[in-house]
Amino acid sequence: MTNPAPPPPKICLYTRAWRSSGTGLFAAELAQGLAGTGTPLTFIAPRNQEERFERVRRGLARWRPPHERPGAGRIGNIFRSLSRMLCGLAMLLAARFTHRLFIVTIPDPLLFSIPVIALLRLSGARIIWIAHDPLPHAWHLPRWLRKMERGAHEACYRLSQSIVVLSGPTRAAMEREFPGLSDRVSIIEHGVFPVEGIGPLPGEGRLLLFGSLRRNKGIVEAMRGVIAAHMQGCPVRAVVAGSPSRDEPDYAGEIRALAATAPDAIELRLGYVDDDSLRDLLQSCDALILAYTEFSSQSGVALLAASNARPIIATQAGGIGALIAEGMPCAIIEQPVSADAIAAAVRRFAERPAAQWREEALAYRERTMELRSWTSIARHYQALARSLSRSP
Repeated sequence: MTNPAPPPPKICLYTRAWRSSGTGLFAAELAQGLAGTGTPLTFIAPRNQEERFERVRRGLARWRPPHERPGAGRIGNIFRSLSRMLCGLAMLLAARFTHRLFIVTIPDPLLFSIPVIALLRLSGARIIWIAHDPLPHAWHLPRWLRKMERGAHEACYRLSQSIVVLSGPTRAAMEREFPGLSDRVSIIEHGVFPVEGIGPLPGEGRLLLFGSLRRNKGIVEAMRGVIAAHMQGCPVRAVVAGSPSRDEPDYAGEIRALAATAPDAIELRLGYVDDDSLRDLLQSCDALILAYTEFSSQSGVALLAASNARPIIATQAGGIGALIAEGMPCAIIEQPVSADAIAAAVRRFAERPAAQWREEALAYRERTMELRSWTSIARHYQALARSLSRSP
């Protein structure tokens, strides 16, 4: 007679992210996956923009710090940010009375978070830190304080018993940047982002640049590449949709100025993209462009494309390269990334029949949905948490 499996360990998942895109969507989906596998979970995060992530679920306790509000004004949102940080970190400490295992992803600014994480560690808590990137996409402090900011990231990693990265290339980057921590690093892949109602790609030459619009994503270079291909007679145009990064406020101006020069090739939709708008964007596009330059993590946008049977026009940066090697349909952007390299990749994409891209994308979607469901991802976190719970 076999012994029954032990019950899932009780976990507290903490994040500051609340927007229903990128890291906010990752945290919300992970919480749903953990709750769906029977994990007793306390999820500390501001209310998500999409109410579907706020539905009551058995075994899921939801603690919601306040958060910023679009249109509330600079002064009002400064107070909301401070309130979010203080309330969120106070909730994290309060959770220690009933939890020993914590998963942290995208915390509040490290200046505030490190003392709280240190207190948790000193109290005997076990911490799993999800490192989407070993180092940030955009540094928050000026260059002369760069060593301090880097040291803050290293402190968080050293305070954690386990560090989770989302792809093999991310692990390699982590070991290169922080070689003394390699024994703590585990790979648990990024989950899928399926959107209901997405049919096969239409074959009309519409491309999509989507997500947080940052410099390291090569948005401006991709726009120039599409414009060049369009002017050369390639039947393509691109939609640029998403919110500019708050860490790079001048980048939105560059995007707007370039889009204004080529309205026949570029359609601009800056701002938050809700579920209905995202469905329309994916339904009408033939491929997503991922012209990443400096990047070592996994791309949630690449998983969004894979989950909805859309090929990509992309560099092989970070985890995207691992997906391409696995079989994700892609017109590869050669290095170094430039408008000419992107235009060449766009032309190669357009030269292949849409039916071939459609068939390959559908086949890869089936594989992705099987390997990277949030239920499967949650079970990996369960196993890691269980192993930590047994440690002294």
